[in-house]
Amino acid sequence: MVSQPPDWLSSAWPNPVPGRSRLPSPSAPASLRDGKSRCAAPCSPARLWPMLDPEFVLDAAARERLLDRFGPDAEPWCDGLAGLVAAYCQRWGLELDEPLSGGTSRVFLGRQDGARPVVLKLTPDRSIAESEAIALRAWARTPHAVDLLESDPEAGALLLDRVTPGTKVAAWPGLPPFDDFAELLAGLRNVDGQDVATLRSSAEGVEFIYGLIARRARDPYVSRFVSPDMVARGHALARELTASTGDYGLVHGDLHLFNILDGGPARGLVAIDPRSSYGDRTWDAIDIALARVTSAGELDDRISRITALVPGLNAGRLRQWCQATAVISVVQRLFRYRHDGAVPDKLLLDLAASAYKRLRG
Repeated sequence: MVSQPPDWLSSAWPNPVPGRSRLPSPSAPASLRDGKSRCAAPCSPARLWPMLDPEFVLDAAARERLLDRFGPDAEPWCDGLAGLVAAYCQRWGLELDEPLSGGTSRVFLGRQDGARPVVLKLTPDRSIAESEAIALRAWARTPHAVDLLESDPEAGALLLDRVTPGTKVAAWPGLPPFDDFAELLAGLRNVDGQDVATLRSSAEGVEFIYGLIARRARDPYVSRFVSPDMVARGHALARELTASTGDYGLVHGDLHLFNILDGGPARGLVAIDPRSSYGDRTWDAIDIALARVTSAGELDDRISRITALVPGLNAGRLRQWCQATAVISVVQRLFRYRHDGAVPDKLLLDLAASAYKRLRG
């Protein structure tokens, strides 16, 4: 479907947990200020110091990306990130080896107590951390979601087990067998816990996303290919689908190939980085159905194969969701690469048009 992580969910989704403010204080949280060690082997100053180098903690490009996502309110958080890194290295016994940039967080690969491979995630938006923690706790029984080891959502901090070998499926030359995709989707439907009902409704996310797409479709370059009415028709179909589903449950919300890792033969595919909500679980199959698809016939065949393997997943609804969201992918790609003369993917444009025709009639 796409050649890079689609930002239409992770960059546009509103606060996943109602009532949560986005930006925590950049100072160490109260739970870290009582002078007590929280791990068996806290970092010594000699080991901690290299991890607090400004370029390691947050280089200029990563800072710019976070400020673009969260706005100037995130500047104090960026300024105080070194303090958070130091605090959680002490609290959870971490040595950090490599920083990674994300659209909504700063991520560090490292080791806990000198041995266990882990991932430390810190985000300015505490609601993102809280919703991810809720989802990962709910998926604790399945091997197909990354394991949550520790969390402090009030400070936007999560500690995750590192998936091995951990290669992103997006980097594979081909796609995994559809049995593997089906096991992943079925595993994410195996949910424990009641907190998932406290998550933001997917219906609110749909409104937010299509509002963003409508604004971007007004760009002079994008509007050469996509009419406002086509966006409105896709939005209307998405609303219709959201309102009519009986398959409510925990939704990952951002299950594209960059967020699916190779967990090895025993574990299979593993989902990371949920933008979780409570809504139509068909949503999570959209990017899998559309990934690298080249024709309408191939899409129909793929939908038939996936839905035959995943109990509760309906082929008709999945195809309609592909139609409804196609305009999102088209607009996002055109907007992102408008200065490079991007052209829309013909299959996605045809799918968007088919959603238009379906409701127009």
